[in-house]
Amino acid sequence: MLTVRFTYQAVERLPKQIDYRVLYHSEEFEVAALSCACGCGQRVMLLVPDSHQVSSQDGMATVRPSISVCDAPCKSHYFISAGQVEWLPAFSTAQASNVMRMQIARQERRSAVKGEQPAGRMFKP
Repeated sequence: MLTVRFTYQAVERLPKQIDYRVLYHSEEFEVAALSCACGCGQRVMLLVPDSHQVSSQDGMATVRPSISVCDAPCKSHYFISAGQVEWLPAFSTAQASNVMRMQIARQERRSAVKGEQPAGRMFKP
């Protein structure tokens, strides 16, 4: 597996173009973004703190729980700890679909509790 390290960059707003090996985190908008660690170029969005916790230690990113890139052909699955990517077994197509359905349901429940209108589905399960 690739040896990859991610730096942490606090931003006000997520940039349109993201650099590989940089995790961008907007505390104000409670989101983070990175390019998939496998190098496929897939943009990975994280809802913070709803689905993930993001922190920085000496300028290196840490993300918990694991990141699963279910909506890309690579199906990558990994942790980021103090910048270092720790690879996990990739999800099967069925597992990826199940994870995506759970994420959609969690977001819809969150929107309902806050009284927000659903923003629509960002991806199909």
